[in-house]
Amino acid sequence: MSPDSKSQASEDKKALLRNAFELYRENPEELSRKDAIKELRERVPGFTDRQYESAWTRVRSLFDNACRLVFRWASINPAGTVFELPDSQRIFLDELAKLCRGFSEEEYSDALEYGFEKSIF
Repeated sequence: MSPDSKSQASEDKKALLRNAFELYRENPEELSRKDAIKELRERVPGFTDRQYESAWTRVRSLFDNACRLVFRWASINPAGTVFELPDSQRIFLDELAKLCRGFSEEEYSDALEYGFEKSIF
């Protein structure tokens, strides 16, 4: 595989992951795994079933981990403690990036915001 084709393959995989992320944000709890993969096939054709499944699993893991981090934070801080978003001190972003590699800074921030919305309020 040439360097150009490797680069294109990497960009294609990023596009698949980005589309899986967007799909989750549109329907965070409504889509079954099967329906999500079907939708991804339509949005971003040309991947294997395994690649669609992997992208969806990675996105679900990102949001699940964001919720866990927020829940952990909420359970060790007194009630009424406020966490200011965006996470400019990277209290959660770095840990989330270690747990779930391959996403953009904006996607990590969006997942963290979702975690606060879902876990606390």
